[in-house]
Amino acid sequence: MKKFLLTVLALVALLPASAAKAHDPIILTPDQATPANGPLILDGTISFALYGALDSPKDTRGFRVNFKEGDPLYFSILIPDLGPENQLDDASLPFLEITDPAGTITKLAVSEKVPFAEPYSGTNYVVLTQFNSVATAGTYSVVVTGNSPSRFTVSFGQIEMFGTPVENIANRDLGVDGVMSWYENSPTQTSETQAPETQSNTPETTDQAETTENNQSSVLVIILVAAIVVAIAVAFKVSKKRNN
Repeated sequence: MKKFLLTVLALVALLPASAAKAHDPIILTPDQATPANGPLILDGTISFALYGALDSPKDTRGFRVNFKEGDPLYFSILIPDLGPENQLDDASLPFLEITDPAGTITKLAVSEKVPFAEPYSGTNYVVLTQFNSVATAGTYSVVVTGNSPSRFTVSFGQIEMFGTPVENIANRDLGVDGVMSWYENSPTQTSETQAPETQSNTPETTDQAETTENNQSSVLVIILVAAIVVAIAVAFKVSKKRNN
């Protein structure tokens, strides 16, 4: 039993540090452009990550977070380490504007660019800035904005706890699937823009190519089989002459 416990402790010690900082995911939607329209997180000490996208320059996303007096106040903003985000200059990257309960606004712009690999989902990020302070009691309003279309992630809190109540949110159950969909779809990607004629012709062209390829494969198989038969016949005749 002692050996088993030691083995378990050793395995726990080998876990990546990020495992102790897992965040409960929330997906921000275009209709959540202001803090009043965005989610309300009831406890800012719980670890959350909010994923969203700015669809155009000066676009905004917002949410609110409750803190108690003296709570650790931590915020960070990241972008996926993908294009177009990782190709933007500092002035074009997304940033945070945090309004505390007293109405004081703190702007968190780019202060660093630190690559970060998330091992469990296989996703990669760049940390743009981190902010640490001590909270006053009340609700903090957070706005994400920027000068270019871009995806972003805002994280806060340090206590790992999943499924805690969040108000004013309809997609709470998206979870990891929502994160992967966000990660794989750039805000600059357009939806299907092909004309109906092009779309209707594409299957026909594909079918023709497939038919031609299949015919060529059949011919090659026939030639190969014929060659094998001829080789066997020649070998048989040579063997027969030697025996005679």
